[in-house]
Amino acid sequence: MDVAVVGGGPAGLFVAARCAEAGLDVMVFEEHPDIGEPVHCTGVISLETAELVKLTEDIVLKRVRRAHLWPPSGPAADIVWDGGWREQILAIDRGALDRSLAAQAREAGAVIAMGARVSSISLGDDGVDVAAGERRVRARACVLACGVCYRFQRLLGLGLPGRVLHTAQLEVDAVAADGIDLHVGRRVAPDGFAWVVPVRRAGRDRLKIGVMASGDAGACLDRLVARADLRQRLLAEPGTPVRRLVPVGHIGKTYAERLLVVGDAGGLTKPTTGGGIFYGLLTASIAADTLIEGFQQGRLDEGFLSGYERRWQERLGPELRVASWFRYLLTRLSDTEIDVLVRALTRHDLQALLHATARFNWHRDLILALVRHRGLSGLLLRTLMR
Repeated sequence: MDVAVVGGGPAGLFVAARCAEAGLDVMVFEEHPDIGEPVHCTGVISLETAELVKLTEDIVLKRVRRAHLWPPSGPAADIVWDGGWREQILAIDRGALDRSLAAQAREAGAVIAMGARVSSISLGDDGVDVAAGERRVRARACVLACGVCYRFQRLLGLGLPGRVLHTAQLEVDAVAADGIDLHVGRRVAPDGFAWVVPVRRAGRDRLKIGVMASGDAGACLDRLVARADLRQRLLAEPGTPVRRLVPVGHIGKTYAERLLVVGDAGGLTKPTTGGGIFYGLLTASIAADTLIEGFQQGRLDEGFLSGYERRWQERLGPELRVASWFRYLLTRLSDTEIDVLVRALTRHDLQALLHATARFNWHRDLILALVRHRGLSGLLLRTLMR
């Protein structure tokens, strides 16, 4: 086997498809019995994702055109991206996206082993031994795309994510809505935020309701769902939420001898929101390019594969550093200061700044513009002096 991929999410399936298309023998190990299940992700993306993977209309559950940012107290700041906004925002069926990528990987020639939980990975100078139950595979290279499972990263000396937060999310029938609701504040979601995302699935309007927070995200979700303004929008009783961890800081090293780490497995998500689909696909594309070149040159050693980390650092490094700093700054704000910040976003000049600098996947320009803005710089920078 040329490439063993551990994990059958978007990043793993995309790197598998790319490598198989280049003529490499690829096997994907997916621990669950079905691709795309269970769904952990809200699935909000921008159309920029279509530059990496094909997005068919059946994957799109809703085209979202506005957001309401709710502070701890007071009215929401509305952000509308009709008209001059530079990109479209989509709520997609994440499970359907995974299944589409799996079909592309199989069509390219990759083999996907389902219900195959990898128990051990052993790196050597001449190959990688991967064990999943009774199945044993020797590959020339390995890609870790195992999501928020960091056992192998720790065992292989690659380090752990800089920080992880807890999430809890459920989906329920509800009254139709035209935009996303985002709730912020220490009482709502410490160090994170809560979301209510409208989707339409099988002819029914539904809401994805979730929380990302430090501590007990499930308890935060219970409080959110219990709010009278949200309860009156629901047409059914909420079920049991899906819980998971989300990294908001990358691991120390994303390569080793014959090994690369992509997406959530490398902690490569947006530090501001924890969103991982686009960064996962982007790093998977970079990893595939690196591996294909390595096979062509007969170089799968650590020195050559370190080029993968240099490449993603060139694309994502400035974004990750600024966004991580901004996350640290925001976690130091009190609820009163968050109220002030959200109220400021309703002003015409800041609305214009949002439309000029905000991009769904790239937050650096907006963050720097906010910090430099005359009306906000004092509030934001004072938090660093505490």
